[in-house]
Amino acid sequence: MAQPVLNRSHVSTPAHSLPEELLPCFGALLQAPGLGLAFLDRELRFRFVSTALITLSGVPNALYEGRTTAEVWPGLAKELAPLLKKALAGDTQVGVRVSGTLGPQSSGNLRHLRLALLPAISGGLCTGVGVMLEDDTAHVEAEQALRQSEERLRGLVDVSCDGYFLHDGGIILEASRSLANLFGTTPEEMMGQSMTRWVAPESREAVQSALSRNVQSPYELTGLRTDGKRLFLEVLGREVEHAHRTVRMTAVWDISARKAAEEAAARADTFREQLLGVVGHDLRSPLYAIQLSVGALQRAGGLNETQERQVTYVATATRRMERMIHELLDFTRARLAGGLPVRPTPLSLDKLLARAVEDFQASHPTRLISPKVEGDVRGSWDESRLGQLLDNLVGNALQHSPEDTPIEVRLSGAPDGVNLWVRNEGPPVPLEERASIFEPFKRGKRASGDGLGLGLYIARQIVVAHGGRISIESGVGMGTRFMVWLPRHAPGA
Repeated sequence: MAQPVLNRSHVSTPAHSLPEELLPCFGALLQAPGLGLAFLDRELRFRFVSTALITLSGVPNALYEGRTTAEVWPGLAKELAPLLKKALAGDTQVGVRVSGTLGPQSSGNLRHLRLALLPAISGGLCTGVGVMLEDDTAHVEAEQALRQSEERLRGLVDVSCDGYFLHDGGIILEASRSLANLFGTTPEEMMGQSMTRWVAPESREAVQSALSRNVQSPYELTGLRTDGKRLFLEVLGREVEHAHRTVRMTAVWDISARKAAEEAAARADTFREQLLGVVGHDLRSPLYAIQLSVGALQRAGGLNETQERQVTYVATATRRMERMIHELLDFTRARLAGGLPVRPTPLSLDKLLARAVEDFQASHPTRLISPKVEGDVRGSWDESRLGQLLDNLVGNALQHSPEDTPIEVRLSGAPDGVNLWVRNEGPPVPLEERASIFEPFKRGKRASGDGLGLGLYIARQIVVAHGGRISIESGVGMGTRFMVWLPRHAPGA
C-alpha cells in the first residue's frame, strides 16, 4: 500500500506522467490558501493531505496519517458518509455543501464547507476519492445574517401596518400573508399580478399618478377585495433593494373602521347643528310672545301675591330660556361659520365692567363682586360680545362658589393689550376636567341643572374672535381663576 504523503513538498507528489512544465502550476494549486486537498484510499483513509487543508482544519499532521475521515473529522462523519459512498461508486460531486465541526473535537466551531468529491479511477476500478474542500463559513453566515435581517424587517413591517407588498412597475413580486388575507386571497395568487387588480376603479388614476411621481407621503385610496367589497386604505411606498434590483415596498393600512366612524361623527355633527339652528331660530318667536305677555301682566298690576310670584317665576324662566337660545345660536354660528363674527368699535373696558358688575349685584344682592381696574384699558372691541364674555365668566364664578365668598374681577392694561381675570373661591376644578372645560356641552361634575354647558365654550370663541387667548388656573387654597388676554385692537378694527 502506498505510504501517505504528508506535509512535504507537493511538487513531487503528482503522477510521473504529468508534464514537467506543469509541475509548478500543480504545486501552486496544492499550496492555494483556503482550498484544502486530500486523497483517500478505498478504505477512506487519508493518504495525502495538502498543507492548506492542515491549516484550514487545525488538525496536526500525525492525526491524519492512516486514519479515516470519521476518526479525524467526527463532526462531519454523518454528512460525509453517504457522499463518500457515492464517490466510491464512481459518482462525481461538485459544489456540495456540508456543515459541522472540522477536527477531532466535536465541540469545535461550526463550519460551513463546500466540497468536490472526485472518484480516482484506475484500470476501470475506483482506487480512492479525491477531496477538494473550501471553507464557506463567512459567506454562509453573511447569507444567514441577511435572511435574518430581512425576516426582522418583514416582521417589523407586519406589526407596523396591516400588510405590505413589493412591486416592480406595478407587478407584485411579493405580498405578506396579512395583506392577502385583507383582500381575501393568498400571497401566491397575488404574485405576478398587477396591483391595480386590487384597486377600485375610482382610485386607479390616483394610484398611477402617485407611482409616476414617486410619491413619498401617505395617501388614501379605495381597495377592492376578491369578493367585490371595497376597503378604505392608506398606503405608503418606499424604494428598497430586492434580488439585486431596486423595487418599491408599499405598506398598507386598513382605515375602513376609521372612515366609517368619521362619517358617522360628521353626520351626527351636521344633524345636531342643523337641529340646534332650527330650534334656536324657531323658539325665539313664541318666547318673545311669552315675554311680552309677562311684561304686560307685571305692568298692569292688580295681581295678588301668589299671582305676582308665579308671574315672576315665569319671567325668570323666560330669561333663562332666552339665554339658552342665544347660546345655541352662537354655537351654531361658531361651528358653521368657523367662528363668531365681531364688529370692533372704540371702547373703554372699565365702563363695560362697571355696568356688568352693577347688573350682577342687582340680581345677586347677597354676593360681593369686587372689581379693580389698572392702567389704560381702552381699545377697539365688539362691545356686545365682551359684555357677553363678562356675563359668562362672572356668572360661572357665581355658580361655582359658596354664597359667602367674594368674586374678584380685574382689568389691567399692558403695552400690547389688556388682561382680564375673574376669580372665585370655590373648590378647585379637577385636573381631568380642565383639559376639556372650554369644549361645547362639557359640564363639570359640580354643575347645576341650569345651562347647556356652552357658556365657557362661547367665552373662548369670543376671545379667539378678538385674537386673544383664555386659560384657567385652579388649585387648593387659590380657588379658580379664568385669565383672558385681548390685543388692544381686535382684528378688523
